[in-house]
Amino acid sequence: MRLSDAPLITPSKLVAAGCFAVALCLGAVAQSVPQIKDGQVVGSGFTVTLPAGVNAQVGANSESEHGFYIELSGPQAANNSLYQLHPTKPHSYRYIAFDTRWDIGDMPSLDAAVDALTLHIGEAVPSYIVDSGDIVLAGNFPTRLGGLPARRLILKFKNNDRKPSVRQMIVAYDARKDASAIVYVLVLNTTEQNFDEDMGVFGKIVAGFKLSDH
Repeated sequence: MRLSDAPLITPSKLVAAGCFAVALCLGAVAQSVPQIKDGQVVGSGFTVTLPAGVNAQVGANSESEHGFYIELSGPQAANNSLYQLHPTKPHSYRYIAFDTRWDIGDMPSLDAAVDALTLHIGEAVPSYIVDSGDIVLAGNFPTRLGGLPARRLILKFKNNDRKPSVRQMIVAYDARKDASAIVYVLVLNTTEQNFDEDMGVFGKIVAGFKLSDH
């Protein structure tokens, strides 16, 4: 897909986006917060080995309620516009977030989960990160996460500091035979300027993801 051919998601299209988010939240009720031990994050059905020198927080915010969060840019200055607007939110545009969700019947397959997300793509980026401009879905490719079928979504937008930004999302689907399916969502949020550097860490997180109950 060429960037010029990519669909534009305007603010007026974001109103109906709540349905998918509500379904994901309801599906998370039965989950517990992962634990960090010996350089690994251990959660519902998965283990992630953290790269050397990388620190993670579990249940840090809405994007990692049942997963983990990794700050990529260090402490932010108090005059950062993101800090001024939302002092209780993560203070960086550069981070990795991972979350897990149980299927409650609304996501019977990987395609269903991805279709719901791409239909209202504006909901995939927290509103306090995005400037008032458009969000572009620049890519939607098949991939795998820990051996699971997955899709890699690439979003482009300008953040609240007006810097061109990139958001990669890997959505993986674990269709378990004897229990509800689990949807794993792994996110890299960064600027175009820092993409190559942050993608290196993201790639190591992807490589370190393993299923623990298969």
